[in-house]
Formats: sequence, structure tokens, C-alpha cells
Amino acid sequence: MNESPVFFRFAFAALAVLLVIMPVSAWTFSGWTGPSEGAELQPGSKVSAGYSMSFSSFDTGKTFASDNSLVMYTDLADPHWVVVKTEEVNDEPLTTRLADRQSAQVRLDGWDLSFSKKQFTVDVALTGTVPDFDQTGEIIVLRLQELDPAAKTVYGKLVKKTAMVVVPAPEPTAVTTPEPEVVVLEITPVPTESSVTKATPVKKQTYAPGPDPLLVCTMLAGGIVIAGFFRHRH
Repeated sequence: MNESPVFFRFAFAALAVLLVIMPVSAWTFSGWTGPSEGAELQPGSKVSAGYSMSFSSFDTGKTFASDNSLVMYTDLADPHWVVVKTEEVNDEPLTTRLADRQSAQVRLDGWDLSFSKKQFTVDVALTGTVPDFDQTGEIIVLRLQELDPAAKTVYGKLVKKTAMVVVPAPEPTAVTTPEPEVVVLEITPVPTESSVTKATPVKKQTYAPGPDPLLVCTMLAGGIVIAGFFRHRH
């Protein structure tokens, strides 16, 4: 019975050592160049982000667990991912493009990342557009996580970058009082049934009659008689 505590202590120590030497993923996240955490973005604005992941097998024996996967996701509209792996071969950089994709999510399988006795970096460039929101809210600019074969996140292997989409409040509509409509009344005079027109009086010409014919004949005859009398005396 006295040997039982010693046995359990030995078993616990062996389990701890086993957990330590088990190959685990050994990658680190660095170099984020996207919006800062909680940054305010306007709907429709362009977003560019970038980051690096460093992989090394020198501490754990493998750069990445071959049965796991690395998943990258974003809420940005029209996202475009470019993923490039770079390693040193004979003191020269050797680059391999792992993904060049237009989608919300990019998945890297373990066989692209799992190596022994090697170290390399994976650089990611992400571009997209801030989606249109009806009201101010949070979006995921980047969610980077390592998933196990059961599609569960590996402990300590989750990176999340968020931002706020700020929707301006609508300006209040000014209430205008319509001006009263001015109605112009056109009054047409109605003619009277009978209109009396006053005629201007015309001035009558005064008639001046000439000498009476009988008087003229008498005067002519008298003149002839008088002329004969004087002619007879001479």
C-alpha cells in the first residue's frame, strides 16, 4: 500500500513529459498592418491588411500538425487573399504561393505547412471593402485559427481583429410650412343691356337767301330808263 503514492507520482510525471514532447504546432502571428483594434471605418471604404506567420520545427519537431488546418476568415466585402510561403534554401529565399483567392474564407491544409527540421514564414495580404450596414456595428476584419480534425479551435491558436463600421445618423428633415397660395381673381365687366350713346349736336348752317328776282328785274328796268333819259337829253 505504501507504493501507491509513488506509483501515481511517477505516472503523473510521465504524462507531463509526454505532453511536453508531443509534436504541436509552433507558429506565431506578427506584423499586423490592418486597422487597429476597434478602429472606426466608414461603409464602402477600402481596407488593406497584412500579417506574417512564422513556423519552426526546432522546438517541437514539426512546424505544424499534419492533421490540422489553418483557416482565415473576414467580414469584408469582395475580399481578396494572397498567401505566400518563404523559406531559406542554400541562403536564398524560395517563395511558394499557397493561395490567391477571392472569397470570405481561405483554408490551408496541414500538408502544406507540416515539416520537420525546417522553418519558414507565411505572409498574407488581404484587401476588401467595408460592407454597408443599416446601423453602427462590429465586423471581423480577420479571424485566424488553427482547427483540429474535429474542426475545433486549438487552444491558444486563435487571432481575431475587429473594427467598428460607423453609420452616420440621418439628418433630421426640416419641416417647412407651405406658403399660402395666392389666388388672383380676374373680374371681367359685364356689359349693360342697353347703352345710351349721346350724339354730339351738329351745328346747323344759317341760310342767307339772295335778292328777290322781281326786285332785280325792276332795278334793271329802272337803270335802262334812266340811261335812255340821259342819252335823249344829249
